[in-house]
Amino acid sequence: MKMTYRKTLISFIAVSFSQFLIADSAPSAPVPDSGNVIQLNGQPWSGRWIRRVEQGQQNLYVQEDWLTGGLGVQMLDSEKADRQRVRWFSSPTFSRVAFDKTGRFRYLELTPFAEQWRTEIIGNSLNIYTPDTKIQSLRRSKQAWGDRLVIDLNRRTPWRISHQGNVINVLVSAEIAADQPIGTNTIAGNLVKSVTVQPQGKLTQIQVETKESIQPAIELLSNPTPRMVIDLRRDYVPPSLTVQWAEGLRRIEKIVEIPNKPKTNKDPKTIKFSVTALEVDLKQPRLKLRPIWSNPDGSPNGILGLLPVPQMVEKAQAVGAINGGFFNRIRQLPVGAIREGNRWIAGTALVRGAIAWNEKGDTLIDRLNFTEEITTANQTKITLTNLNSGYVQRGIARYTPHWGSGYTPLTENELLIVVRGDRVVAQYQGGAVGVGQVAIPSDGYVLVARQAPEAAKQLPVGMTVRGRQGYIPEKFSNFPNLVGAGPLLLKNGNISLDGKLENFQAGFDTQAADRSAIATTKEKGKLILATVQAAPEGVAPNLLQTAEVLKKIGAVDALNLDGGSSSTLFLGGNVLNRSITEIAPVHNAIAVFITPPPVKPQF
Repeated sequence: MKMTYRKTLISFIAVSFSQFLIADSAPSAPVPDSGNVIQLNGQPWSGRWIRRVEQGQQNLYVQEDWLTGGLGVQMLDSEKADRQRVRWFSSPTFSRVAFDKTGRFRYLELTPFAEQWRTEIIGNSLNIYTPDTKIQSLRRSKQAWGDRLVIDLNRRTPWRISHQGNVINVLVSAEIAADQPIGTNTIAGNLVKSVTVQPQGKLTQIQVETKESIQPAIELLSNPTPRMVIDLRRDYVPPSLTVQWAEGLRRIEKIVEIPNKPKTNKDPKTIKFSVTALEVDLKQPRLKLRPIWSNPDGSPNGILGLLPVPQMVEKAQAVGAINGGFFNRIRQLPVGAIREGNRWIAGTALVRGAIAWNEKGDTLIDRLNFTEEITTANQTKITLTNLNSGYVQRGIARYTPHWGSGYTPLTENELLIVVRGDRVVAQYQGGAVGVGQVAIPSDGYVLVARQAPEAAKQLPVGMTVRGRQGYIPEKFSNFPNLVGAGPLLLKNGNISLDGKLENFQAGFDTQAADRSAIATTKEKGKLILATVQAAPEGVAPNLLQTAEVLKKIGAVDALNLDGGSSSTLFLGGNVLNRSITEIAPVHNAIAVFITPPPVKPQF
């Protein structure tokens, strides 16, 4: 069957009068309102777009990361959720913001950038054609602080940049002027070893090889003609960025400088770290915060499994997330507490830091001592070691249907005791690790006795039991949602780091690694979900430095989450703190959900 699509041409020559021009095609085929492919001058990209009818005009919006990655638009600080301040070879201007029907993806209007563009919609693809552009000159100069490259253009045009090791690649949608040299220029600068100009049809690739890894600083200017200024300097500090991404949700990027404790006279007195964060206002009625994990409710695998945060967010249909608590990467099971909607998904066997919250904006960050106890009909009290946990130890643990449809032995020679309702209905003697499975009843649980021979007599078939849960501090019992991790970093604005108290291995506090954390602020209901990493040419933080960074950005109580390769902050389809190729699968995350706004009639 041959599919016929309506082709739509949109003229942006006069932006204020932009409209759709319908080309001859199948009249019965509707014009798509959205798609996930954007072609720029014939080159396909994966990118979302939507079409909106607003005040009688049809306007196009594209996902914001495509504007920055595909066109080279620079995002600027923005205080309003309905418009984004941007710059693209111009003074700062604003682009209107829209969300799709799910409320999960943020789009910016194309109008501020579309000078004499031609666009068309074919199926799910938005095709954009920009006018032919010339690189009129490429200038280089040595500066006291490094090197400068200037690309002079005859009009604004898309560009993108990539940086790997000592090589910087700039791809400009423009032809190099005939009188300009091409090939490799090996005249060295202060930091530059060579510059290679490679024409690629109506594109030009400019490859800069540097003597060391340098993050480029880029400025887009418009007068007297459009030009790109690329500065290479060792002391470059990326600009801070604060964006009101949605009502109650802010995206923050900044470099934070804290005092250093120099060991030698050559060590710096201060040290800088890169912070990427989301500020979430739980008092905003459309915002919700929930723990999520790799398998959705009802999966026979229960809480078994790992996924990268982007895939976990997609499964949960959330808008964003930060990675959560610790887990056993080999067993693919949690080792910390997870409570969601008043359901205990997993407990914790150790006294460790945790965060709890409700939908009213109340929060609690503290060290959690969670216990479970069962009492038999003959008044024997048995303290359980853990709940639905991949952390195993001597004693009796409990596994509920949230664990999965069945339990398979995690250690040798376990005694498996099946409870339905309030009564023991069966006992099974386990053997080797991973051999055999006992079904977990939907109206009960399985008790697993490890190196606890007394359990067989304490819990015979027919014995009735009742359970009790305990919390220290007791206030934790009032919260429907909870994630455990640790160590605690801040309490009441003061450093409270004590890895030994929370049973972390010696040296855990002082290890340098990428960090994830969650923190409260002075304002009730406002949380900070943050990653802290090395600044350009810097070093990764230890936990004390992470605590000091969080304190400086306004945290009052703060909890360390899983870090290292697990550290991931995700929003609106994008990993914010690292390359998508560098993220590792994790067990759970703390996710942000946005209720979609009411759909406005299009007329």
